[in-house]
Amino acid sequence: MHPILFDIGGLSIHTYGAMGALAFLVGCSIVLWRCQRLGLDLNPVADVIFWMAVTGLLGSRVLFVLQHPELYDSLWQVLDLRDGGLVFYGSFVVGIPVGFGLMRRAGLPAFAVWDTFGTAFPLSHAISRVGCYAAGCCWGLPTDQAWGVTFPEGTQLAPAGIALHPVQLYEATALLAIAVVTNLFYRYRRFDGQVFLLYLLLYAGVRSVTEVFRGDVSRGFFLPEVLGETLSYSQGMSGVLALVALTVFLGGARWQAEATRESG
Repeated sequence: MHPILFDIGGLSIHTYGAMGALAFLVGCSIVLWRCQRLGLDLNPVADVIFWMAVTGLLGSRVLFVLQHPELYDSLWQVLDLRDGGLVFYGSFVVGIPVGFGLMRRAGLPAFAVWDTFGTAFPLSHAISRVGCYAAGCCWGLPTDQAWGVTFPEGTQLAPAGIALHPVQLYEATALLAIAVVTNLFYRYRRFDGQVFLLYLLLYAGVRSVTEVFRGDVSRGFFLPEVLGETLSYSQGMSGVLALVALTVFLGGARWQAEATRESG
């Protein structure tokens, strides 16, 4: 609930953008540090991070605009990210295929690198969710709980003057917990890619729960022609993601255990 961080000579620095920049820097630092410890050349890793960030940002913005077309009257408004307006799964749909392609092209061990992202993404995402809270996007349902938050008049996205669930902070807290789990699990991983799969599985579960408290229903629903309004778009995506991640996680662990027994 503090959309403007500070002003410099009439230029407003928005909290959402500042937290997004901080999240990017923190995530980059973690990935590069872990890749250095793996003995990888950091130049292609940095290139992968940059282009994944660019394409992921594009995907997340496009999906938000498609979900909220009524908010935009010009191309400039679409391009202006200072007040928020990104959808996490949009970045996933675009960023992950791009990441795989870039890693393969650079000759990087893709699944090992994805594990480093699995330790960085949840912390970066938690930081960016604080930016969402400051901007008033991704708001929650009305609540009479003592911890409900009320956005002031003039807030561009969240409804003002109504106590709402601080769902952005719920998710930020859960993401911090996921960051702890994935970073602790990293040294115990049994096959490359397992940490990233664990991150996907845990986040899918968290997102399915936090969606229950979301109030911005205009984001749409998952397969409405079949399921009606049973699942939000993000809940449906979370279900698909969790199913795929769990299957590969357990299958990979079983394969690794069998390979270990055969080699022993």
